[in-house]
Amino acid sequence: MTLSPAFPLPLVVAVFVVLLGFVVWQLVSRGNRSRRLSWSLRAAMVVLLLLVALRPGVSGGGGVEATTDVDVFFVVDTTTSIVAEDYDGSDPRLDGVRSDIVDLVEAYPGAKFALLSFDSSAIVRVPLTSDATAIANASEVLAPEITIYSTGSSISQANDLLASTLERAEQAEPDRSRIVYYFGDGEQTSSAPVESFEDSAQFVSGGYVFGYGTDAGGAMREQTGYYDDDKSDDGYVTDDSGSPARSVIDEQNLRAIADQLGVEYAHRTAPGGAPRADASASSIRSDSDPSGGGVIELYWIPAAALVLLVAAEAVVVLRRLREIRAAADRQGSGA
Repeated sequence: MTLSPAFPLPLVVAVFVVLLGFVVWQLVSRGNRSRRLSWSLRAAMVVLLLLVALRPGVSGGGGVEATTDVDVFFVVDTTTSIVAEDYDGSDPRLDGVRSDIVDLVEAYPGAKFALLSFDSSAIVRVPLTSDATAIANASEVLAPEITIYSTGSSISQANDLLASTLERAEQAEPDRSRIVYYFGDGEQTSSAPVESFEDSAQFVSGGYVFGYGTDAGGAMREQTGYYDDDKSDDGYVTDDSGSPARSVIDEQNLRAIADQLGVEYAHRTAPGGAPRADASASSIRSDSDPSGGGVIELYWIPAAALVLLVAAEAVVVLRRLREIRAAADRQGSGA
């Protein structure tokens, strides 16, 4: 059995101790049997959450395993313009992003990967992991922000998050190379000034800025957050005249980001052939391990159990809310 914590182990333990302490206190202080049962389930959730964070695994089959001492960071623009339909003809740009991420994951066997995305805010969707499947799956479910919540896109929204994420990775394992891929169209519609990615450059060993879109631009489907039977949103984003708005690529902005990061720029117009930044020769090695050629991660088992418990908790909460509402209605009618 192996453990590969998603966060520094002291932090995982500290959070676990605080959460478990609170749950146990609630469990002991509750006299009602049903309340104790609810808090017992919550205690189980905390334990399952710990197991997910610890990322347990078992050794895989024997053989020669390629190991890459490289951390690869994917930074994806998920503002509304990323679904503009001018990639490989009339496909959404996001299709190209997904395709390129899958190809790049395969290009770095044995590496660790992280996935960041940004629209009105920037988040780490997948922290550094050696589970390449997790990154591929996460990229497949990437979705743009809801249109009505959009307040304009800033191409530098992720600059602070990327810098802090890279810095933590460098502090944890300074001998590893760090490669950054930025995926976007360069369109700046926010009134906020464009900020620089230069704070990240000191931690970057190589990478690319991939640009998507055309000078002619493409229309963007509205993103409502729910889908019809055809699995697509209805309607297009419109401009002030009521006509479909068009998003165009801004390669000048994208090249500026590449210069700030110290990486190269590439315009992506069709699937396949995505250029990759080469890791240094010292970063790639083959390890012979007759007892196990890899790690089979098992965190998905407690994660699945955690999802079931959370669903059960949601049902209980909804039931109690209905009971409270019914009681309030009875009191109102009695008055």
